[in-house]
Amino acid sequence: MTTQEPKDTPITGAHGATTRRTSAGSSRVTEARAAAQRVKLDAQAEIHEQGATEAKEAAALKKARGKKEQQRLQASRRANTTIAHAVDDYLLDHEGGNHSDKTLEWHRTALGLMRTYFEKERGITLMGEVDASAINAWFAHMRKSPGGHGKPRSERTIQTYARSARAFFHWLVRRETIERNPFDRVTFPKVGKPLIHTIDAEEFERLLLACAPPNETGPFAERAAVRNRAILWVLYDTGIRVSELSPCGFRPQAWHPHRRRQRLQRTAHRARQ
Repeated sequence: MTTQEPKDTPITGAHGATTRRTSAGSSRVTEARAAAQRVKLDAQAEIHEQGATEAKEAAALKKARGKKEQQRLQASRRANTTIAHAVDDYLLDHEGGNHSDKTLEWHRTALGLMRTYFEKERGITLMGEVDASAINAWFAHMRKSPGGHGKPRSERTIQTYARSARAFFHWLVRRETIERNPFDRVTFPKVGKPLIHTIDAEEFERLLLACAPPNETGPFAERAAVRNRAILWVLYDTGIRVSELSPCGFRPQAWHPHRRRQRLQRTAHRARQ
């Protein structure tokens, strides 16, 4: 019977060493792959960050170019906007705001006079050419030239036209049609307090006599005459307006005939000029 000899130790030792070397080699390969992956990811992150930075720089450059282009277009629009076109846009804006016909007529008249003077007397057709001296010259021209009825314009009329022009130039600044308001350097026309022309005593007596209805007698005619005279005395003594003597502001029960005074209920106090 043949006895199987066991494996000798050197062979077993060599196999173990080979296994250990294989395991160590696999570990180094894994570490090398991980290191290479980290290098690859770091390179990708750097490229991504660099791309993001470049994109931000490109966006900022594009924005700056767009802003410059917008400023250039705005400057070109300012330089090429005519007075006639600006006035038409201003009136259309008032119409869009549902302003009254009286307001539109006021602005149309005032700005029409201003435009005519700038174009014919000063040779100005563009909004960018209007300055404070041109506006002051327009005020002086309105004082010297006759109005629509052939009479000199009053200071109040000139101030009314000036208020329309001032509102127009403020609107142009808000719309960025002009950069600066020339009215900021304009001396605005002043108006003194008007003198109220009143009737004398004889004229008032004739008005009192005319309060009685003509060709009428009786209690109703006498009552109408007393009412009309009371209204005249209220107007004469208090100086109120006719509109303030309406049923909304006049209280007959507050009338004191012996003191000749009348209490008025008014919704608001308005300063008199």
